[in-house]
Amino acid sequence: MKPSFEPLAKRRGPATGALTGIGAIGAIAAFTLVAALACDAFPRRSEGEKLWRKRCASCHGLDARGNTPGYMGNVNADLSDESWVGGSDDGSVENVVREGIFAKMPANDDLTREEMRALLGHFRYLRGERSR
Repeated sequence: MKPSFEPLAKRRGPATGALTGIGAIGAIAAFTLVAALACDAFPRRSEGEKLWRKRCASCHGLDARGNTPGYMGNVNADLSDESWVGGSDDGSVENVVREGIFAKMPANDDLTREEMRALLGHFRYLRGERSR
């Protein structure tokens, strides 16, 4: 019997499709496993950090220092120091966040008590006053 020298691309048997299907399932399983493991590689954000990023970071920065393009040099945007206009206790900060400051900071009166507590907790974390 003479061996066949046909190119492999022309040889198609019934097992080719089955192997392709198994290979695709294996690739999907491998991707799913890698994606699941990658979730643990990235830190989970607290509810307070998510709110801070969504509502505060564009003006006050991710670190509360006010180093953003639109507010750099604005002393009121830097929340890391002790120069506060309305007080730095939780009640005063909550009032400013809820009511806003006319023409300077939008009101956030739609935050629930739990969201406000989470936001203040993250704010205190950024100031070094609390640990996570």
